Amino acid sequence: SDIRERNLNSVFDWREGESVYVFEKNGKDISVKPVFKRFVEERTPPARYNHGFENMESAGALYSRASSHVFGDWNSCGKVMGLAPWMGHRWEEIGGIEVEPIRDPTMTGKLYEDDGLKVDRSSMTGMPHIARTDPDLFDEEGNMRKRYDFDDYDPKTAAAKEDTSSEDDENEGKARSQLPSRVALDAIALSSRIQNDLEAIVMDFVKHFKEETGQSNLCIAGGVALNSVLNGRLSRELGFEKTFIPPYPGDDGIAVGCCAYGLFGNSALNKNDKKEKVNLWKGPLSPYLGPMPTELEIKDAIADAAPWLEVETVRNNQRRFDMIARELDASGVVAIYNGRSEMGPRALGHRSILADPRKKGLVRFINEAVKFRESFRPFAPSALAEESTKWFDLGAPGSNASPYMSLTAQVKESKRALIPAVTHVDGSSRLQTVTLEAEPLYHQLISTFFKLTGVPLVLNTSFNTLPSEPIVETPKNAIRSFLYSIGSIEMLVMGDYIIRRKDCDVRALMGEVTKEGEMVKPPAMPRRAGAFSLETTTEIGETEEDVRLVNKVRMPNRPMHECDGKDNGWFEFLDDLEMQILLLCDGETDVQDMMKEYVDEDGPDDNDTRSMEFQQNLFSNIMRRLTRLYEYGFIRW
Repeated sequence: SDIRERNLNSVFDWREGESVYVFEKNGKDISVKPVFKRFVEERTPPARYNHGFENMESAGALYSRASSHVFGDWNSCGKVMGLAPWMGHRWEEIGGIEVEPIRDPTMTGKLYEDDGLKVDRSSMTGMPHIARTDPDLFDEEGNMRKRYDFDDYDPKTAAAKEDTSSEDDENEGKARSQLPSRVALDAIALSSRIQNDLEAIVMDFVKHFKEETGQSNLCIAGGVALNSVLNGRLSRELGFEKTFIPPYPGDDGIAVGCCAYGLFGNSALNKNDKKEKVNLWKGPLSPYLGPMPTELEIKDAIADAAPWLEVETVRNNQRRFDMIARELDASGVVAIYNGRSEMGPRALGHRSILADPRKKGLVRFINEAVKFRESFRPFAPSALAEESTKWFDLGAPGSNASPYMSLTAQVKESKRALIPAVTHVDGSSRLQTVTLEAEPLYHQLISTFFKLTGVPLVLNTSFNTLPSEPIVETPKNAIRSFLYSIGSIEMLVMGDYIIRRKDCDVRALMGEVTKEGEMVKPPAMPRRAGAFSLETTTEIGETEEDVRLVNKVRMPNRPMHECDGKDNGWFEFLDDLEMQILLLCDGETDVQDMMKEYVDEDGPDDNDTRSMEFQQNLFSNIMRRLTRLYEYGFIRW
């Protein structure tokens, strides 16, 4: 290759695009030898929003460019992968419209040949999908819908299939089909095109070096190794005896690799190294490498949010798992916070949100009300390893094929109707296989659900509800995320504690009085959760009459404070009355005193109907705002 000469003539740096190594273990020695390296020119400054991936010609960089074009984020490749399978779906509600495919490949050729990769970016030029303002994105009043908010949920079909109560049936009737916009259809086409091209290029690349090296096992690392659809094909179709993808294949795993190199070295490089050898790891490191929360940290976090929580201590594991299984069976959503956190992007049962995989309607509910994200995005199952081959086409002799949720497999056709909440639109599922040996508690929990329902798996998604925030780490993070869900998560299980959201006790605001009129318990006096700041801005529309005052509050000590969100923790009041009510919540003012702030001191005439109606409406409005302020963590009593 003329890489050295080309580098001298380029104003940009070059990066490692794709690499191949062979390695072997022998006693206390490990030998790692490079077989192939392909370097690619940056071509755009690395300080740009997508770190220079815009015009790099590697498989991963081109996929990242598609991510930027669709989502405005170079690192939303997982969303692209989830969008691609919608290519084959047909929406009968809009005239049986199907997605029009992109005919020209984005990349062709062979990665292992000099200048063998041919790139066509024509489908990723011009106006990015994320910036388009097509007419069908707006309603009659000019309000913009979410760009990619669609799914295949049919309320009528769901109501017929699911066993729901009368209340649920009423809600089902109010549900609506969410159909894709024009830009969503175009985004599906691009996502499908780039996914198919990635699979074709990388499958050929790996097959070539399997034949050249004669190796029978495969290990995949790098950002592309997070593409579980590709991983599934590599595992099933190329004849490898074993396929291993670490739980942290991206940049986060570099720390583990550096640690391994520091401990063991590389006998292929250090043949004359005389230092004493360290025993090699017998297997992969656990994915649970985060800090272990202490009992004191958990208790302190609970105590800080006590006015909003109901807590039950359940030391017996099986009793606790029985409670979780029953909640899941009743269509509840449960958050799990247990032990050390996972390293890598996947929640593997230590920082997870769980639900019943049999309930299709939960896909939209969790996406919208829990995760606050687009409805097209699928959910993954955690399955008992020993049962997984009965439910998924894993194509491998070993049942523990995907311990880190790294592979996507097809759900067996006979099982798809049983677990629709974890079956993607193309019948696929990115699963985690759970063994008793590797994760005994999580295995016991899933086994409990299996015994109750006959289904050996649960829906599992990462425990994070605040927009743009990572998976929760500390007990305080977990409680904040739980409360932020505003009741959409029914239960938080943190160690030995079963935590539920406390209902707003409005009766306490009125006090308790006997039939004789004797005050038994005085009215509660609401108190603010901490110091706060207020902000008032003026929004002016197109006309002079179109003016609106916007009042906001920021209270860093409240348990749901969103410090890093798009609003930097500012919360908009419902109206002026709500702001005034918050100012009155000083711990010394009850509801009757608040009423007095808005009525004449002499009080209403008993015969003045209008005055009485005013007081009733005032009381109702005050109570409503006190309830809302409590639910969002601004006040307590």
